[in-house]
Amino acid sequence: MSSFNRGEWSEIYAILCLLICPDLAIGDSNLEVVSQNLYKLKKIKIDDAETNGIIEYSLKNKDKVEIYYNNELNNIISILELNENKNRIFNAIENAPIGNGAFEINGLDSLLVKLTKGKTIKAKSFNKEDLTALVLDKRIGKDKSLKYSIKSSLGSPATLLNSSQHTNFLYSVKGLSDSDIEEINFISTRTKLVDRIKMIRDKGGVISFEKVSDPSFEYNLRIIDSHMPHYLGNVLLESYSSENKNLKELFENSNQFEDRVFALKKLGDFLEGISFGFFPSIKWDGNKQVNGGLVIVKENGNIIILDLIYYRNEVLKYLMNETKLDSPSSTRYHMLSLYKMFDKTYFTLNLQIRYKR
Repeated sequence: MSSFNRGEWSEIYAILCLLICPDLAIGDSNLEVVSQNLYKLKKIKIDDAETNGIIEYSLKNKDKVEIYYNNELNNIISILELNENKNRIFNAIENAPIGNGAFEINGLDSLLVKLTKGKTIKAKSFNKEDLTALVLDKRIGKDKSLKYSIKSSLGSPATLLNSSQHTNFLYSVKGLSDSDIEEINFISTRTKLVDRIKMIRDKGGVISFEKVSDPSFEYNLRIIDSHMPHYLGNVLLESYSSENKNLKELFENSNQFEDRVFALKKLGDFLEGISFGFFPSIKWDGNKQVNGGLVIVKENGNIIILDLIYYRNEVLKYLMNETKLDSPSSTRYHMLSLYKMFDKTYFTLNLQIRYKR
């Protein structure tokens, strides 16, 4: 029997919902439906890492879905069968223990063999998209191929930017003695990062942002705006000075922008880039991998599309309102461990961004 975690079950659930209701529900930044007469779904395609091939779900008529593996017809499944199992999956996800553990759902093996060969649906490494949808755009009367990322509210909040060695930000400190450095590094309280920054300043230390440690990440941020590394460096430092993790507030308040419109434009551009365009470890060409937007599984099980084509501003508002800074492991990334190099004192902080729900 197949055993998947909440996120993996949620992706299967989202695909079933899309196939059952091909008139896609387009939402605003509050996830309220604004149109259900824009896109008609015709086909879903997944470049799947688990099966190492292309899976296609084709809606030939309103009653059946044809399933292809690498362009060969493998199965035909009725919409009725999908509908019968959709609620079973949703109820199982809702009642599963919170966490990342895998669990089984009784009676779904036959369906999963048809849909996924009994495996998880997993995007290939360094792909932002989870699925490609062929839709009829009713505004222009033409088919479009749109790539989407799936985001579910049924499990633990997902990360938008994962912490890694590539997301370290480097800072320098002036005005500390060797004994000050030793005393600061000795702090091991529950809020040690906040306490260390406070002691640096109490002892007269002056902190300055130096650079993003990884050249590729710095390059990608500078494609968005030449000052973006500095903007985010200030945000990250302020988040550990005040314990505030509200990304939108921090971005506005920790930088000197001309006005709020300018600040939110820059934040929106960054969140769009990291959501749909680039990975920190790879140099980016400035183009989006995901051109369709987000497929969102709401807490009540409804599916909403946040559309980058006609409703881009709603997507950006959603990203700004629904993301926050997260705190990765300070030990793993040696955060705020002061060290000296060539008579200068440095420390690093690590950037991680997570959805609020």
